[in-house]
Amino acid sequence: MNHNPLISIVIPTYNSAKTITQTLESILFQTYVNIEVIVVDSLSSDATCELVNEFKLTHSNIILISEKDKGVYDAMNKGIKLAKGDFLYFMGSDDVFYNKNTLANIFVVDNIKYDVIYGNVEFKFSKKIYSGESSLVKLINQQISICHQAIFYSKKTFKLVGNYNLKYFIHADYDFNIRCFQNRELKIKYIEIIVAIFNETGLSGTKSNADGFHTELTIFNEAHKYNIIELYAENQKLKKTLKRVTSSKPYRLGTFILKPLKKIKKILFK
Repeated sequence: MNHNPLISIVIPTYNSAKTITQTLESILFQTYVNIEVIVVDSLSSDATCELVNEFKLTHSNIILISEKDKGVYDAMNKGIKLAKGDFLYFMGSDDVFYNKNTLANIFVVDNIKYDVIYGNVEFKFSKKIYSGESSLVKLINQQISICHQAIFYSKKTFKLVGNYNLKYFIHADYDFNIRCFQNRELKIKYIEIIVAIFNETGLSGTKSNADGFHTELTIFNEAHKYNIIELYAENQKLKKTLKRVTSSKPYRLGTFILKPLKKIKKILFK
């Protein structure tokens, strides 16, 4: 891996004229400079594309496409296809990096050997820090996600896991992260750092179950509980078997015969 990896930052936009300037500035003011910015616009009717094109005049690392899409995750999938970077990052058009050194602090030599690198976000209005170190238990059983604004993926990740599932029009990034944590070939690292300031009032910041994702997680958890019950029953069965064996005459006789041999062994091998 290059010690100065190229970071592809994908930004889906739709009528984002009020916020896109601040978002782009937070990227272009980073002290880490090996970046490409891919703005995937969904035929905005406001000045979004005009503002992005103004930035393009002085920043050759910005790419803009504007065409009809099937939602934010379709735009993100398009960004994956266009990205040339070693790592990909997906940013909302109303989000900003926490400070100018965010990328420089993340992409140090000790971290770039990992496939998935993630930290936290700060909610823009409540100032809450979300959501700490994760795991499959936290993602599936506790149903606590990782914001896509907190996480960086190597290009290899998408080759192993695939792209975003458009079935989940609110939680495709949550589904994607579960698949990442399930894949044993991926090396994942948590860094205790705030990556971005995230606007929690948007659709992705709600707990909406409109795409049925949380229902599916709940069903999975119920099935998982039944598996635990079955394992518990099997464990109790094994305990009874073990008790029956240790109470048998042959076992007691064998223990009686071996007892003096154990004493001899201790004397000989002091």
